[in-house]
Amino acid sequence: MRKLLNFAPGKWLGLVLSASVRRVRVSADDSRLFALGGVRRGSFLAMVWVGTQACDKPESPVSAEEFIVLRVADSCGSVEEDGGCIELDCDVLGSFVYSKPVEKYVFAGDVSHVTSGSGFHVYMPDKDLIELVVNGALSPLQNIVFGRLRLGEAPGKETAGVEVRLSMLDIRGKRTAMFGKTRLGKSNAVKLIMQGMLEVTAAERNVGQLVFDVNGEYANDNSQDGGHSIASAYADRTIVFFLTRREGVTHGHYLRFNFYEQCHDTPAIFSELLDAGITETEQVRSLLSIRVPKLHVDWEEHYDQRILRLRKIFLFWTILYHAGFDVDEKRLVFEIGGVRPLNPGFSQELRMAAWQAMRGSPPPAFAWSFLDMAAEIKVISEFALSYQNDPSLRFNGVDLFDGDDLVMQRFLCPKSGIGPFILRPCASFHSPDACDFIDQTLRSLDQGDTVIVDLGSANERVIRYFARVLSMAVFRHQEARFVTNTLQGCFVQLYFEEAHMIFPRNQGDIIDVYSRFAKEGAKFHIGIVYSTQSPSSVNRDLLSQTENFFIGHLSSSEEVEVLANVQVGFKNQGADILGSRTPGFMRVLTFSHRYVVPVQAKRFELAAAPPAHAVAPG
Repeated sequence: MRKLLNFAPGKWLGLVLSASVRRVRVSADDSRLFALGGVRRGSFLAMVWVGTQACDKPESPVSAEEFIVLRVADSCGSVEEDGGCIELDCDVLGSFVYSKPVEKYVFAGDVSHVTSGSGFHVYMPDKDLIELVVNGALSPLQNIVFGRLRLGEAPGKETAGVEVRLSMLDIRGKRTAMFGKTRLGKSNAVKLIMQGMLEVTAAERNVGQLVFDVNGEYANDNSQDGGHSIASAYADRTIVFFLTRREGVTHGHYLRFNFYEQCHDTPAIFSELLDAGITETEQVRSLLSIRVPKLHVDWEEHYDQRILRLRKIFLFWTILYHAGFDVDEKRLVFEIGGVRPLNPGFSQELRMAAWQAMRGSPPPAFAWSFLDMAAEIKVISEFALSYQNDPSLRFNGVDLFDGDDLVMQRFLCPKSGIGPFILRPCASFHSPDACDFIDQTLRSLDQGDTVIVDLGSANERVIRYFARVLSMAVFRHQEARFVTNTLQGCFVQLYFEEAHMIFPRNQGDIIDVYSRFAKEGAKFHIGIVYSTQSPSSVNRDLLSQTENFFIGHLSSSEEVEVLANVQVGFKNQGADILGSRTPGFMRVLTFSHRYVVPVQAKRFELAAAPPAHAVAPG
């Protein structure tokens, strides 16, 4: 049970001169102000109704079931000629009212009775009061300490002992923005949130986290973080995918495709990973438009249908082989069922004609290894392109090869150009023993694990590709679970750094997966934490739906205006946001925080925390 707050005479500051619904002018006793340590812009004050006749300094404590929260906006100089009083302009933030049913103070944004100044006294808050002002509207569940209250940038302005807390329920399933210039603490704040989510879900494990780590800060240990990273600190709940493994890193998996096993998706993947100068050539554009069958085993499939499907797959595999992509033959044999594994099944008549015409010899008696299959496909393709009217290329009056087959054959056996080797730039994204990282990611997220995709060595095109592919997979997965009523309180939280790169500000009514995250993510239990330097640079649908804001230093008044237009709570914070540049010093407004709270974020670490006023890393 929370007791009623008592406002002590020693904390009395002055009287209210005038008041409106959202603005109050306070006459502060100069000597009292000096004795209490002074106030500055951004300081919190408490305004209490004591009655119309109470116009003098109180002699005894005042017990209040309701008090109004003020924030100092400006000082207006001396009221009296001898300088006995100072006027303070204050914003009205709302009121805390004691609720007897729940036995605690409850915040209300509306303050209906502030219509005149008479009868109100203003107090400086003590530690208990300021903790209520800062954290009183938060859910008591899944709280973490994010940092300490800090009213200004100057040294010593950290409010000793007053912790600023976050509820992970405000982050889970919602949209969270981190804005501020580089090296001023955004990544540190993201680590604190990731760590907090891991800590509060340690038992239930109902929130999976997917991190797009464009700078390698979360997957790799950092001396600024005491030699730890999220990946090493929570190794039992973290899986890491690397594009390029870092020196000294022994855990994790390569972020690779197996283009042989994922052949049905490979043309689309190539179209994303290859440079535009390559994909726009006629031969490559034609190849990327074909449809390759999915690699699977269906024992009820008719033999004729099965052999036609496998021939297309074998033809595509032969292109990959001649492009220089490594192959694991045993895995491929297993994937197609292991029965007459790599025999394309061409008639002996066709084989005799093709080998005699193209190689001047009868067909060999193959053991049907992968190399045997590739050699057969190459000879048959050359023959089909050179002798299109040969009767052995038809069966029961039907051509053996359709349009997609002919496209692949022309690509494999070009009359000019470099042929399959033009696909070689994608080799760095291939591994013959790669797992299906998308499926593994979804399974890990379902288990409440954290998946970190280390894209630190990638260019923007590759970063956007992997971010979009995995984001779409998460969206579809959560949507399917919603439709089948199997979400069961499980959430996925995605983290995007350099958000302007991954989902730039869209034009018109373009609907992409990030717009759907903004509009439908909450329904499907999908939350986002995204960080970048400028509010104006990100997807406007996402920005307009964002509930939580962590704001560091912005250097442009235009950016502050964009921020204030999206979230009115920052309307009067512009000068402070523009003026402060201390690393880790942020203005925080979450779903539960009803007004902006200035906070010095603590450092991300595992061991005993350093003093919370220590400068947070960038």
